[in-house]
Amino acid sequence: METKINFFTLTKNPREIFHRLRWGDQIYCPDCGSIHIYNTAPGQTHICADCDYRFSDTSRTIFHSTKLPLVKWLIAIYLFVTQSKGISSYNLARLIGVSQPTAYRMLSLLRSSINHDLSPTSTAIIDEVYLGADWKKKPAKAKYKKLEDLGWLPKKDPTVKVQGSKYRREVRSKMWMAASLDKIPILGISDYNSRSLILHPYTNTPMNEAIKSQITEHYEEITHWVTDQSNLYAWMENVGLERSICNHSKHLYCAPDGFSSNRIEGVFSHLKRMWRGIYHWFSRKYSQLYLNEFSWRWSTFESPLEDRFESLFTSLC
Repeated sequence: METKINFFTLTKNPREIFHRLRWGDQIYCPDCGSIHIYNTAPGQTHICADCDYRFSDTSRTIFHSTKLPLVKWLIAIYLFVTQSKGISSYNLARLIGVSQPTAYRMLSLLRSSINHDLSPTSTAIIDEVYLGADWKKKPAKAKYKKLEDLGWLPKKDPTVKVQGSKYRREVRSKMWMAASLDKIPILGISDYNSRSLILHPYTNTPMNEAIKSQITEHYEEITHWVTDQSNLYAWMENVGLERSICNHSKHLYCAPDGFSSNRIEGVFSHLKRMWRGIYHWFSRKYSQLYLNEFSWRWSTFESPLEDRFESLFTSLC
C-alpha cells in the first residue's frame, strides 16, 4: 500500500517517499536505462548489472548537488502545492529553517520547472488586466515627483499666479501615462468549459499587436471567443472568428447570446489577491514565472494532492 503524501509522512519517511517518487515501481539505470539493478532499497547506492554504473536516488537531479536535507525540499514542494495563493520566500524560510535567499532560490527552481500551457476547446474567454501600483492611494507629492523624474511635468504660465483648468487637465493626463508605466499588462485566456488557464505578460510589445499574434499563431483551434467591448478584439470578426461581447461599461457580464466572462473575472480577482496579499510585488523580468505558477495552480486545483505533488516533483528530476 502506497504511503499518502502529507506533512507528517514527509517528515517521518522522506527517503522512502523520495525513492518512490523518483523511480515509481521500477528502478532503472540513468546511464544506460537497464532495469537490472542491485541494492534497490531506499537510500542505498544502486549498482547497474549491465554497465556497472553506481548511482543514488538523487543522481542526475537538482537534489544531488544540494546541501539541504531532502526533507526540507519535500516540505517546500508540499507547501508550494498546497497553498492556494502561493507562499513567499520569507514564510518558507521560517517554516523549514533556512535563510531567505535560500528559500527564494528554492521557489525560483520550482517556478522554473513548471511547463504549463492552455488546453482549450472550441470556446475560450479572453481579457486583460494591469498589475501595478494603485495611484489612487498615492499622495499628490509622490505623483508630482514621478512626473518630475520623467520630465513630463507641464510648464506653468509665469504670468498667472494660480494655474487654470487647462494646466490641471494636462497634469492629470500625464499622471495617467506615468501610472501605466508602473503596471504590467497581462493577457488572460481561459477555456470556457474548464479551469484551463494561461497568462501572458507583455512588457515590450503593444497590447493590440500582442493579442492578435498570440491568438492567430497559437490558438487556431479556438473559433469562438468571449470578450468585453474593448477595441483590442474588434479585428476578430474581420478574420471569421465568432465573438460574444460582454459590455462591461454597462456592468453587463453576460453577452446577449448567453455566454459569460465571469470565469476570467474570477481569475483576475484571485491573481490580484496573490499579488497584494502574498508577494506584494514582482518585477517585469520574472513576471512570467509567477504567472505560470498561478496558472498551474488554478488549472490543477481540482486534481488530487498526490497528482499535483508528483507532477511537480517529476519536472524537477
